[in-house]
Amino acid sequence: MKKILSILLILFMWWILYIGGYIHAGSKYIPPHFHANFAMYINGERIDFSDAKYSEDIAWCSITWEPKPEDRVHLHENNQDTIHIHDSWVSWGHFFANNNFSFWDEYIVLDSGEIYQNNETSSVNYVLNGKSVNNPFNRAIGSKDRLLIHYWDISEDELSALYETVSDNAGEYNAKYDPGSCGWTNENGLIVLLTEMLHSFHKMEH
Repeated sequence: MKKILSILLILFMWWILYIGGYIHAGSKYIPPHFHANFAMYINGERIDFSDAKYSEDIAWCSITWEPKPEDRVHLHENNQDTIHIHDSWVSWGHFFANNNFSFWDEYIVLDSGEIYQNNETSSVNYVLNGKSVNNPFNRAIGSKDRLLIHYWDISEDELSALYETVSDNAGEYNAKYDPGSCGWTNENGLIVLLTEMLHSFHKMEH
């Protein structure tokens, strides 16, 4: 009986340590975890970020894999309005670079390789939280930030009106679970955990 209790105690301790390590390894999916909104317009047309290539796969989750740049900041579920941030001091540049976009004071480079540069009729403009700002590429993303990136010929009043089209739902997402989380905030978190446990048992047997 004592032997059985000892085995059960060892299994229980292993379970506690495993869960602790699991949560620690998946901490990029727990706090910090916040959201921001954005939109990019080129020549009057919004760049569509709803394509699946811009979204992180919500099943791409394991405690045994090294974190990738995309883990720190990404989109989910073809939602082109709301950025998910999972680390401190993540910049707007990090997010756009993950998706092969770049921009600076006088130009924007799309993932297709197209370059839009300031000229006599069109220019690059940035509006962050309702205020025109200089190039925010290296600026850290803040919770509930709203960023408009625009290239074309536009007046200040028109730019302000266009900024109002940027979604303002980041605060709502701050209160929701993360659809791509490896942690307990994810609906599939327990399934992922059990799968990892079975995998570790299998390695122990071999």
